[in-house]
Amino acid sequence: MKDIEVENFSLKASVECGQTFSWKRAGAGYVNADVGQVIYVEQQDDVLYYETSDFSMNVERLLRLDDPLQDIQREINKDSLIQKSIQYAPGLRIVNDPFYPCLISFISSTRKNIPSIKRILDNLRERYGTRFDFRGASYYGMPTPEQMSNVTVQDLRRCELGYRAKFIRRSTEAILTGETQPDRIAEMPYEEAHSELKKLHGVGNKVADCVCLFSLGHLEAFPIDVWIERAIKQQNDIFEGAGKSYAKKSEAARKYYGKYAGYAQEYLYFYTRSTYDTNQFGKEKHC
Repeated sequence: MKDIEVENFSLKASVECGQTFSWKRAGAGYVNADVGQVIYVEQQDDVLYYETSDFSMNVERLLRLDDPLQDIQREINKDSLIQKSIQYAPGLRIVNDPFYPCLISFISSTRKNIPSIKRILDNLRERYGTRFDFRGASYYGMPTPEQMSNVTVQDLRRCELGYRAKFIRRSTEAILTGETQPDRIAEMPYEEAHSELKKLHGVGNKVADCVCLFSLGHLEAFPIDVWIERAIKQQNDIFEGAGKSYAKKSEAARKYYGKYAGYAQEYLYFYTRSTYDTNQFGKEKHC
């Protein structure tokens, strides 16, 4: 295996915090089969060991190891809650997932808990994705839009997608026809990319922000769900006076936390979701 030295990084926190559905636990490390092959990564102290099934990959880019994490944490550290959230997982970094797997994952996530989302996505991978044999095991990657071209809404419902099936079908069609062009969206500034994503069926404000943050690298994006709402209202209601709309709340969060608001969101999300019993946040839901 190849290796790379890392600083201020926790692989476990980064891939288990709820921002990605592409990484899975495998032995002492994690695998990702949604990148056109399989990549295996494990961490031992300040060293990452990794291996790929086919071609080489830029692990630094995949896990955003070049982000100036200490500077980011200083900039977003605005109150006691975010301070506790950072202290809970100081090595958490935002990931850089491929566009289509990220999009499909978060369309599938609405009104679902994390075990259900993982089951749905595994169904999609095993039915329509590519199989890879690697390190004595078989893994399935998220299907590409082309692999999904003949998959019907009824087929998708068999994957437990329910009403989300039509959203995935129509969003996939938009990509296949060129109505939506991921490469072009990737070059857009945040607000333009966010608006363009919302043209896809089943993509609202929160899903668009998730894709902007976890795939397109817009670190100012601030996805808002019930966890974030409750956490902020409990500690320091920066949404107060912003109005009830998602857009106004998102704007308030970006103004408060700055250009790395997305990092603040993920620290808050991971901390509050992980400690919801003591914080009395209620039943776990992803959205």
